[in-house]
Amino acid sequence: RKTVAQHETDTMSEYQYYEFQTVDRALTAQEQAAVAKLSSRVDLSPHRAVFTYSYGDFRGDPVKLLARYFDAMLYLANWGSRWLYFRFPRKLVAPEKLAPYRVDDFIATSSSADHVVLGIRFDEEGGLGWIEGEGDLSPLLPLRQQILEGDYRVLYLAWLQATRFTDADEEERVEPPVPPGLRALSKPLKAFVEFFGIDADLLATAAKASGDAAPEPDLESWLRFLSEGERLECLRSMLHGDPGASAQLRLRLRNLANQQRPSVPAEKPASRRRVSDLLQSAKAAANERAQQATHAQAEARRRKLEGLDQSETRLWAQASALITRKQIKTYDEAVGILKDLRELAEHRGQLNGFAA
Repeated sequence: RKTVAQHETDTMSEYQYYEFQTVDRALTAQEQAAVAKLSSRVDLSPHRAVFTYSYGDFRGDPVKLLARYFDAMLYLANWGSRWLYFRFPRKLVAPEKLAPYRVDDFIATSSSADHVVLGIRFDEEGGLGWIEGEGDLSPLLPLRQQILEGDYRVLYLAWLQATRFTDADEEERVEPPVPPGLRALSKPLKAFVEFFGIDADLLATAAKASGDAAPEPDLESWLRFLSEGERLECLRSMLHGDPGASAQLRLRLRNLANQQRPSVPAEKPASRRRVSDLLQSAKAAANERAQQATHAQAEARRRKLEGLDQSETRLWAQASALITRKQIKTYDEAVGILKDLRELAEHRGQLNGFAA
């Protein structure tokens, strides 16, 4: 498997795409100037920076650039790399909540005094073929807010994708907590599944252990339940341009709503499945789907042959008439009919008669 470092000297005719975005703040003029110094290939605005390369490589460390200035980063390379990174305010995300979903080489977190950085990265062999990265980050950006609000479905999906690269001695590893709502993915989650190419059968297998997500609360209706101190603190944070103020308010309102939900008897927690269980179940589901498709194709062919059998004489006459017209379009139509008649003859074991 090639790494980015290995490509620093051999990236001619290859494509790399880096996209960075801010969420709750704009880059200052000084920050934009610092980012612009990194490359002449940058497309820069107060909220977004894009670097594209058909040769050469990014100068500097993209993850450090994210941690310093931005809230999200997407990286694509046509030799098979797909990365998605998010930066969170340290006061809003507890790293221990993300820890169950970490997988060496694929899903990692790092923390500083001010921020937590989550990285999801897959470097697959074989390459991605022709790719264009433009606009790929925006559909995924709402996932950052979902994580801030305690929705860890994207983390589970990333963990699920990592199981495809599990070594045999790791297949006894047990899955992390299965979040609710995997059977009804949001639009950003569907974009995540598509971006990383998560197997549909593996996802369907995993989703069987996922309950229904709680209905989305009307957060505005909970504003009146904030204390006077909380309101003042929220306004003070917004006045001073705290980039996490909006997310912190939404999180507080969501917690209030969840505390007031009617209590329901706790469901018996589903037993955690092993990686090998998930992979085997997904393989069985894929095989069953393939068998159903084969059966459907055979049934469709049977119906087609029955129809050809009943109209064989008319089809020979139609093909002959089309050929007589001596036009390219009608020749093509005649060839289509003759192919059907050949298939019928082959089914009957009468290819010699067809050839004659």
